[in-house]
Amino acid sequence: MMNNQYKDQFLDYLTEFRGRSENTRSAYNFDLTRFIIYLKTLGIEDLNLVSTQTIESYLYDLGRPKESKPLSTITKARVRSSIKSFFRYLHRKDFVENDPGLNLESIKLPERKPEYLSKEQYLGFLRAIEKDSTPYYKERDLALVKLLIKSGLRRAEIVNLDISDVDLSKLRLRVKRKGNREEYVIIHNQLAEDLRKYLKVIKRDLDTPLFMSKRGNRLSASSVWHLVKAYSHKAGLNGNVTVHSLRHSFATTLLAQGLPLPYIQALMGHKSPETTARYLHFVNSELTDAFNKISFDERR
Repeated sequence: MMNNQYKDQFLDYLTEFRGRSENTRSAYNFDLTRFIIYLKTLGIEDLNLVSTQTIESYLYDLGRPKESKPLSTITKARVRSSIKSFFRYLHRKDFVENDPGLNLESIKLPERKPEYLSKEQYLGFLRAIEKDSTPYYKERDLALVKLLIKSGLRRAEIVNLDISDVDLSKLRLRVKRKGNREEYVIIHNQLAEDLRKYLKVIKRDLDTPLFMSKRGNRLSASSVWHLVKAYSHKAGLNGNVTVHSLRHSFATTLLAQGLPLPYIQALMGHKSPETTARYLHFVNSELTDAFNKISFDERR
């Protein structure tokens, strides 16, 4: 079997058995295709001849040619993960005798605090849509951004919503989470009212996408990215707002108003509380106020 056939079989396994999304499949395909091309330049056609050193040399050399921009540490870590998963699959299926990814050196990622908007900033963001959007896009974009801010859903989760996934009578959304797992997400009362108004405006069948382009197609994830960036500029935020910024703002709003961490974890669809904790922020004044409410006096 040719190396590209092994790769395609692995990609099918990811989507059909592991439930990975098409976006994830595309990322793996991109990473592995480049790695296989690299192996050809070394004259390696047999994957059994790939060593740990071969992979580490490839990762070290990524982006080093003068005509290329060096890859970020995060991107290199993703490529490492793709190759490691590929060889783990090949070894488990007995396509290779040894797993060269088993002893790969780890790549230390920089600690990054997620950015988020204050309440004043995200209200200003909504005002920019009210003021600067074209009439056709206004109701759609307002509903979409309010859904991001008031639900904390991921970009892929939002664009995959159909009207039938919105259940206002039970205040919930049917959402396809990472790994293609389906679950119901609670809708806040204020968000339910926003969606109710939006659905009255669009008047579409239940089996149609909740958010559509002007051409009548499902709104793409890249389109959501671009419209958030555009309104970020119009709101005077220098284009720095992303979909993730709005997701982080959702989590931070919940924390600031006292919602327990396990509840926030459930609403955001995180499997681990450690993941949720990265989204949470406080300023020194909030910490001081909260700390001074604690009593060490036995008489109180």
